[in-house]
Amino acid sequence: MNVSLKDIIPNKNPSQFNLNKIRFKISKKVESYCQCNQRNCLICARKRSSSMLSMKNSIVYDENSPVSKCTVEQPKPIQPFNRSISRQQSNYMGRVSVNVSASTNSTNNYGRTRKTSVESSPPKDNIIGKHSFKYLYVIGKGGFGKVWRVEMKANKQEFALKEMIKAKIISKRSVNSVMNEKYLLEHLKHPFLVNMHYAYQDRENLFLVLDLLRGGDLRYHIGRQKRFTEEQTKFFVCCILLSLQYLHQNGIIHRDIKPENLVFDKDGYLRLTDLGVARLNKDSSASDTSGTPGYMAPEVMCRMDHSFPVDYYAVGVIAFELLLGKRPYNGRNRQEIREQILAKQVQMRDDKYSGKVQDFINRLLIRKPQQRLGAQGIHELFEHPWLSNYNWGKLLNKEIQAPYIPGNIDGNFDYQSQISADSEPQEEASTLLRRKSVQCLFEGYKYF
Repeated sequence: MNVSLKDIIPNKNPSQFNLNKIRFKISKKVESYCQCNQRNCLICARKRSSSMLSMKNSIVYDENSPVSKCTVEQPKPIQPFNRSISRQQSNYMGRVSVNVSASTNSTNNYGRTRKTSVESSPPKDNIIGKHSFKYLYVIGKGGFGKVWRVEMKANKQEFALKEMIKAKIISKRSVNSVMNEKYLLEHLKHPFLVNMHYAYQDRENLFLVLDLLRGGDLRYHIGRQKRFTEEQTKFFVCCILLSLQYLHQNGIIHRDIKPENLVFDKDGYLRLTDLGVARLNKDSSASDTSGTPGYMAPEVMCRMDHSFPVDYYAVGVIAFELLLGKRPYNGRNRQEIREQILAKQVQMRDDKYSGKVQDFINRLLIRKPQQRLGAQGIHELFEHPWLSNYNWGKLLNKEIQAPYIPGNIDGNFDYQSQISADSEPQEEASTLLRRKSVQCLFEGYKYF
């Protein structure tokens, strides 16, 4: 039962009496029932006053109490994913959980300071959004929008911000792809991956805040260098294998290993990015043919079940291209490349390079996945004679001098000129964004 002032005052015309002279008593019974806590409620105001008087000297603060200290739970090691995990649950997994209980000083109406323990929550001003960053300039372009170099206003730290237009995502039927990428990235963190720091959205766009790598992608440098030495190729391949080892240990097939998805940092180390078509390894995958034709394994091209060896095949194609300046199979479309793969088995034969590297590449390019190097696991690649003596520990800690240093090229005019202008999203797709049901497709796209 809620009692307010209007229930207590007699129902009379205000002209019949002076409200300032009304006298009434509040019974304890009524007072105990009223819980409206409204500012204009005299009952609740009286209860607040009496409770403050009773609390005046009753609270004892113990500085050694664990309640007064911040408790931070360290993140658990990443485990192989459970396919039953829902997208909604993903917002609460794989992050550092911080439970803060702080002691605060507050002053009551009687001018005395009292200490209470309260559980603090982050202020609304700390919510990450477009307002949190200063946009510097465009450093790249993807299928759904631009990649910006940005500076976080709060701490002046620089990031790469991937801006994706929802209308383009819908028109290309790629909603599952972008949601999948964010879901995977929030569970992953590795020195040879481009890691995610934040994710958020507005009505028109999705935003991913990623590590800023200023060395450009491998495709840009292949265009400049044409060919690389065997030592440089070995270093690049080892960087790729460390990232793949981490993904495969977590049950993830990348499925789109290509030079465009390998980015240099300023020290010359390659990192893997773009998990848009990556997926968990599962039993049946015959109908799933995502990837880039020039680097796509034969079993994917022919709509067969596939697993981790599809990534090793792509590594072989990249190594072949780095050394010889061309891919083993070329064609204008998927059908032409498929016909070439079915027609013959390519073999690398070049006296300029060692027999070990040629054997390594040829075994990765074997058409049958059961016979391909890595069919029994990625350890087969690590144990191959071409890589068996490599110092993997120093590479993981980035203590090896890279044989190729790209420098900072994101502000280079030649690099900037490769970034084409965005095409406008279709008007039909833009209109769809007004529907609540369409916006629900991107529900849960956040990570703070």
